[in-house]
Amino acid sequence: MKLSRNGSTPLERTLHYLWRSGKSNRFALGLKPSLNILAGFTLVELMIAIAVIAIIAAVGIFTVNQQLPTYRLRSDARTIASTLMMARMKATSSGLQHAIEFDLDSSPQMYRLQHGNANTGSTIWTDETYYRRLSTGVNIASVKDDIATHTSGTARIIYNPNGSSGTGDIRLVLGTITTDGYQILLTPTTGRIRSEKVQNDEWE
Repeated sequence: MKLSRNGSTPLERTLHYLWRSGKSNRFALGLKPSLNILAGFTLVELMIAIAVIAIIAAVGIFTVNQQLPTYRLRSDARTIASTLMMARMKATSSGLQHAIEFDLDSSPQMYRLQHGNANTGSTIWTDETYYRRLSTGVNIASVKDDIATHTSGTARIIYNPNGSSGTGDIRLVLGTITTDGYQILLTPTTGRIRSEKVQNDEWE
């Protein structure tokens, strides 16, 4: 490329002129970016952004902590209902009675799957490997079976090979609050399971 008298090419002089005149185009920016483009966050802006993120995180954690006990209660109610359904399925497929035994004195409370003989009056029950413990803060207030309503000790809800069940009424609450919670009811003739949220004096 031919040089001018001052040793620069026409292209260099044009780019230098555009930059000196303050005109914005890609050639001028490519020659020497402005200071505004190179500038990042200031310390104040960074501190404000961190503060906003911290507030949002704190609100999120508080909300989760408030909802966590309710989530645990609902989850345990669903798990117990599904375990009862499994006991019914095993009873009908194996021809043996199956039961869910609740240990109300353990801490945390727990329940296990058992099987017995084919007669309604089974007295010997064998534990299977399936057992579950209740989540922290969730308690079984009472379990009603064929014998009585239990608030301590053990209770056993039985399923027969024809799909019918014994009496079953399980009440789950948070801590010692017995007004609100979940109730799991069985229909003995069909073994149907119904789980629902209960408030105040709506317990059946």
